[in-house]
Amino acid sequence: MTKTFEHVCVLWWALFICASILPTEASTGPDRNLFSSCGIFQKFLSPYELQNLRTLVHRIQSSDASLGALRLGRWPYLSDIEATPSEAELTASKNEMSSKLQNMLESARISLQAGLSGTDAAVALAISCMSHRLVPTAFTARPLVSLLLNYFKRPQVVKVISTNLRAACASVSISCEIVVNVDNPHEGAMWAEEAGFVVPVFSANLHEARGYNRAARLARGKYLVLWQDDQVPPTDGTWLVQMIRLFETYPKLGILGMNTYRMCRQREGYNLIGKAGWNMDPRTNITWTYVHFTDFAPMAILASMFWELGGLEEGFSRRGDCGIVGDWELCARAWVAGWQVAYFHWDGRHADTAARGGTHTSVGVLSCWNRQMSIGQEVFSRRFVRPRFFDEMCERVWALNMLTFTLSSPDKCPYGNQTRGWANCTALLPEQRASLAAQLQIELPLPSVRAN
Repeated sequence: MTKTFEHVCVLWWALFICASILPTEASTGPDRNLFSSCGIFQKFLSPYELQNLRTLVHRIQSSDASLGALRLGRWPYLSDIEATPSEAELTASKNEMSSKLQNMLESARISLQAGLSGTDAAVALAISCMSHRLVPTAFTARPLVSLLLNYFKRPQVVKVISTNLRAACASVSISCEIVVNVDNPHEGAMWAEEAGFVVPVFSANLHEARGYNRAARLARGKYLVLWQDDQVPPTDGTWLVQMIRLFETYPKLGILGMNTYRMCRQREGYNLIGKAGWNMDPRTNITWTYVHFTDFAPMAILASMFWELGGLEEGFSRRGDCGIVGDWELCARAWVAGWQVAYFHWDGRHADTAARGGTHTSVGVLSCWNRQMSIGQEVFSRRFVRPRFFDEMCERVWALNMLTFTLSSPDKCPYGNQTRGWANCTALLPEQRASLAAQLQIELPLPSVRAN
């Protein structure tokens, strides 16, 4: 028995030693051991510079393709509102980008580090090495804004929503598309007639979370705007310009609500609507606010962030159920991931007067506001509802607001009433502002924003 045990132990150690010296199975995915010629860019450029280099390479190639198409009279269709650029405009744009590319490579001394004959050789190498991953927007014209609509049995709004949103985008020269998840395909012909501006997706009662996710997968815009089929949009697109201006001015902004909001969810018993009470932001000339949560819809989302976070949570509901709580849950994930959530109010849209929203019917109230809210809130609470955790979120929102805005009037403080009295709007002294910004690693606004 003892010898048998010894033999087993010896065999086990032999197998262990053999296994330790055998080559391990290669990991899945691409080989990270780059060609030495391409590795020079990884070695001497930062990730940010590499991204810019790749973008410049593809934009220059795109300009070459566009110039060739223009000279052949084959200029590709852009949109209803974009005019074909002239050859001179395209050439000037290409020359500007080529100059930026050369300057970047010369600053990093790429030709010297790689043993190349000069800048032209470095440019040629950059084109070869940076062409492995496409920039989707470089060659094919894409919309800037994708409006996502989940549609179900509301035929009276098909034409007016399509017409008004098209007019709104055209009024401010913004390239848009509407991606419609048609949840009852037997009405699909009406949406098919709107083809061009409208991209219809024919589903079968996916409803809110799944419907928006499916539409988002087909969307090509930089910004996603979730719209609901019981709201009629205005023909004026000023709100689109303001929305884009906020995203571009504040690059950490991931979600921008335009319906209702909460400054601090656990300290408020109801949703808020309208302007929060701050003075107009001098950086954008827009009145807006940072918020804890905001809800559908409209709701604008940075498309890259949407997929970085995994889209809307589909596990809260069954097919055909509403997506209640999914908007707040997305906002919570955005804050936790380091993004910011905000809200701004604008006028012009109105409810479809022919029929109430489906969730407000007798059947909808039971299935959505009772059963589905209970399920969604339970899962949401297990993930995020911890007093200390939520307090830290709310304090971050307050700090961002105090560092960014000044109060329009003493009686307009969004934190200054009985239900939201946990904070105040007392203007911070300069040293307090600097200390708070450093503590939270928040970049202070431009010097034009002063505490009153």
